[in-house]
Amino acid sequence: MNRAVIDTNILISWYKTGFISNNEDLDKVAPIFSIITKIEALGFQDITKAEAKAINKMLNTGELVYIDGDIAQQTIKLRQKYRIKTPDGIIAATALANNSELWTANTSDFSNIDGLKLHNPLE
Repeated sequence: MNRAVIDTNILISWYKTGFISNNEDLDKVAPIFSIITKIEALGFQDITKAEAKAINKMLNTGELVYIDGDIAQQTIKLRQKYRIKTPDGIIAATALANNSELWTANTSDFSNIDGLKLHNPLE
């Protein structure tokens, strides 16, 4: 089974619509979530308890990856080379460190990163 790092925008779309894409099912991949995705998805000021519970349930369908030394170092290199925002750098580094595809609706934010496999399941 392929592994895919799920970006925050895909997680939020999944929460709002109930599906991850029109033609692919999350059952076809083993989802990976960066700790940054958890922080971004649950960090809204007006999030309700029910919304937080639902998002946490979705996060529990996959592996939650924390920032370790390898991901931190990869993020530093990405920020230096591509001037990427820190959260996006951590998410990209998580995909690279796990040899996984990155599922994101913002492929243009990541398209210039060498070796990063991208997929927009919403297209």
